[in-house]
Amino acid sequence: MLSASQEIRDGDESPDRIRSPNHIVLATDFSARCDRAQNRAVQLAVQWNASLTAVHVLSDIDVTDDVSLRDAYRAAARRNANRLREELACVEGLRSSVIVQEGPIDAVLVEAAARERAELLVTGIAGSGQLGQALIGSTVTALARASSVPLLVVKKKVLNKYAKAAVATDLSDSSKPALAAALHWFAFRELVLFHAVDQPYRGMVDDKTAYDIQSETSSLNQCHSFVKDVAGDCAIENLDIIVRRGDPVTGLRILANDADIDLVVSGTHGRTGLLHVLFGSVASRILNEVPCDVLVVPSRSR
Repeated sequence: MLSASQEIRDGDESPDRIRSPNHIVLATDFSARCDRAQNRAVQLAVQWNASLTAVHVLSDIDVTDDVSLRDAYRAAARRNANRLREELACVEGLRSSVIVQEGPIDAVLVEAAARERAELLVTGIAGSGQLGQALIGSTVTALARASSVPLLVVKKKVLNKYAKAAVATDLSDSSKPALAAALHWFAFRELVLFHAVDQPYRGMVDDKTAYDIQSETSSLNQCHSFVKDVAGDCAIENLDIIVRRGDPVTGLRILANDADIDLVVSGTHGRTGLLHVLFGSVASRILNEVPCDVLVVPSRSR
């Protein structure tokens, strides 16, 4: 592992600062399973002085032909929406609304984000129920692919603002918005740029130690150039750069556990490594194995 120092200053207000989101859309099923996502969405909305729209999707309304049962689903959703409106109205300084809509979860949420001109989608990873099942695996992948705005998947209990974060990158242009969002949306105490090194010819080299050092040094230099392209020379002093060999998902999981990371920030796709597999066949593995919140930033976000 190679690193380059140190900590993000809370008061950074550089002239090229990217503005934080003005509107957040929260996916909710009105149950306790979504409490962590709701708490984080509220915390960020207050922190950024942003509006919050909670969206409940009646995705299973067509499962039954029983009209009475459908009406009961809709009535329960309306009651829960009113209760959530009252709950959110008690949060000082929060501008909020709650809507209920029928249809496919990913399509409804993407449409709601576009309609509300939202700049962030927030979901949880509940383990049961229609919404809970949809927010892991293939549907969250489809949601992230379809959304033109960043998607925040909340896993950890909300105790405070995000303090420690890691930006996963393969150094491609598509991952630059992820680093920019991490640098300018938040005031992290510690920020890490994480890059997994692919070494396809390592088995053919006699002096593997020298090869590893050369490969990691070259990757570290590339990381410096990447950070400079995104945010200038001064940004390099404000974060750690970590280069690791091997499986990027395993490396990221180890980092998140060892460093007690609160948030992992990633792009939607890239050439190799973590960004390549994130929305491939192991998307659910990343969400299940990385023990912290994940923010997915499209290559072209608002």
